[in-house]
Amino acid sequence: MIQLFASMRMQAESVSIFDTEILDQWEIPFGEWVDQMIDWIDANLSWLLDAIRWPFAFLLENFVDDILSSVPWIWVVLATVIIGSLVRSPKIGISAGFALAICGLLGMEYWLETVRTIGMVMVAVLLCAVIGIPLGIACGRMDSVWNMVRPILDAMQVVHAFVYMLPVVFFWGIGVVPGTMVTMVFALPPLIRLTNLGIRQVPEEVVEASRAFGASELRVLTHVQLPLARPALMTGLNQTLLMSIAMIGIAAIMGAGGLGRLVYRAVQNFDIAASASSGLALFLVAVVMDRLSQPEETDTGSLFSRIKNAWAHRLDPEALLPDSEAADETKSEETKVEDNEAPANPSERTGMGLVGIGGLAAVISVFMTWGNDAGLLSGHSRFSDLDLAGQSFDGLAASGGSLVGYAVLGFGALTLLMAVVFMKRPGKGSRWFSPDGAMILSGAMLFSVLTYLMVNTAPNTVSYSHGVGVYVALAGSLLAVVGSIYGLWNGQYAPLRPLSLRISWGRVFVGIFALLLIGVGTISGWTFDERLSGQLTEEQIAEVDQLREEVRVDPSTAALNTLEVGRIYNDARLNSLIILDSWVEDGGGLGKLTVAGGILGALMVFPAAGVFGSSEHLRWKWSAMVAAVGAGVMMVGVGWVAALLRVGENLIVTGAGAFLTMLGGFFLLSTSKSLLKEFRRQKVYDDGHLAPEVQEVLAATA
Repeated sequence: MIQLFASMRMQAESVSIFDTEILDQWEIPFGEWVDQMIDWIDANLSWLLDAIRWPFAFLLENFVDDILSSVPWIWVVLATVIIGSLVRSPKIGISAGFALAICGLLGMEYWLETVRTIGMVMVAVLLCAVIGIPLGIACGRMDSVWNMVRPILDAMQVVHAFVYMLPVVFFWGIGVVPGTMVTMVFALPPLIRLTNLGIRQVPEEVVEASRAFGASELRVLTHVQLPLARPALMTGLNQTLLMSIAMIGIAAIMGAGGLGRLVYRAVQNFDIAASASSGLALFLVAVVMDRLSQPEETDTGSLFSRIKNAWAHRLDPEALLPDSEAADETKSEETKVEDNEAPANPSERTGMGLVGIGGLAAVISVFMTWGNDAGLLSGHSRFSDLDLAGQSFDGLAASGGSLVGYAVLGFGALTLLMAVVFMKRPGKGSRWFSPDGAMILSGAMLFSVLTYLMVNTAPNTVSYSHGVGVYVALAGSLLAVVGSIYGLWNGQYAPLRPLSLRISWGRVFVGIFALLLIGVGTISGWTFDERLSGQLTEEQIAEVDQLREEVRVDPSTAALNTLEVGRIYNDARLNSLIILDSWVEDGGGLGKLTVAGGILGALMVFPAAGVFGSSEHLRWKWSAMVAAVGAGVMMVGVGWVAALLRVGENLIVTGAGAFLTMLGGFFLLSTSKSLLKEFRRQKVYDDGHLAPEVQEVLAATA
């Protein structure tokens, strides 16, 4: 023992305080302390760890795995469209639904991981709200709580996720539950900070006034502070959502599912195709969730810029809120003269009432019979649908209305919703809950029904007849179109600023170009059919038999004869390729409908561009009809492509002609977008604050 102490003394004396090696002699065992605490927690607080894990596991297993993942993808898309239309606007709702549909069309695996990603982010945001909002309220009302919580929030945001990821993995293992926990830890601080800020920014005189009138502290919180702090709360939830999306990749490293796992796997395997597809799906999901949760007053900037701002201000999210004083001044200026949207006149109510009835009829029609004895659209891509004697199919069946039926269902539901909202409060809610918005949806719905009615039966179809459902859909679509035109012609709308009196020749050029594009699309290939590939003619069969006989007699000819047999089969495949355009009977025969729509839209562009007059309202009305025709032409191509994709075999694909037709319809639709956005419902101003003599002058002038 004496020798040991002597050795340690000699070693200590041999290292100077100025030598770096001395740090090893006085090393602080911080890591060992933490390791000891974690071991103790794991051994003695397993009940607490299970309690923390339970809400994550319960929500992920019951909500994501059992409910969300089992719902058919089309219902998820339609629900997204409806929720987006109600919460934000029809434009955002339809865009969000379309983006999710693209995620599904990438493949079943991508759709399942898309649903898991949405579920994981929603669970993380929900639990953040359950913890963050009450804690933020407590921080805003009590300085002692804020002083204690603030350093913890700083640590949660400054320390890298990899640091606290290891204890989470040690306590709860790897998988989606630990990944969601780490996501929540990273995304929680902005919500607490912004909730605290929103409560503290409520004017003190307002709070004191409510207390002076005898309000309890609970009423002060629920009726004064929380309503006034709502912008900050919504911004906090949006920032929490963005932070959760940014953690998808870290969660994938921990073994969580979702699109992050596909991206991580693609990077590991150097799979460019899988990386591109999974990256696109992840981007679309992020855009959808951001747009649906984005507050109206901050509806600016792209997703990348907003994520960049959220990351840059993770320590001071208060900077993301608009200047409250400037907002108050702007609000006071705007409220000097009270204005309301003009009430709907009887003609508008009649028109939108017809739109609602037509939309309801369209919704009901898809659950009725659309086809009998064969598949009308599906027969063009599946041989088994050519003879389905004795069977009937509704608008949603693959052998019935197919994706056309789903389009009619979606358009009918949206037109019905528009009519109900307009009848209740015209001008409120989305700008597109109006006669021009109903015109666009009704036109798209009518062309979708006409696509099903005018498409030719597939070759070799034994027997087919339309059901009553498609005629009910046609009647509902026509009724919605008539009602929207009637409401449009009597609509009380005005531009935000005076329109230019000059003729918009650019719109005319785009309309003519769209017509040419549609024409080229109709004569291009709509279907490339290789299902009969490889079938040899009698001469080719005889030639193949002769080559094989030569190999049997002289085995030395095997190599050359095998190559020759391969050439014969390849020639047979190329010769049996069937390319069909939209004019031939075997190809569907939708060229007449698309060209008629293109001509109609191109002719309507002339009055919409002001060629026949500079009346603002006439240009608005014609622009709405041009947009309706453009959306309808797009739906012809979409209906054909989607129907073939739904049941198509690997050897039959849709051609570029359908894509060019859709592109032409899009150009027609885009010619009206800028002008339609200028029009808003007319205002009725409250002039009760004016002097009596001024009111008399205004009344006489009116």
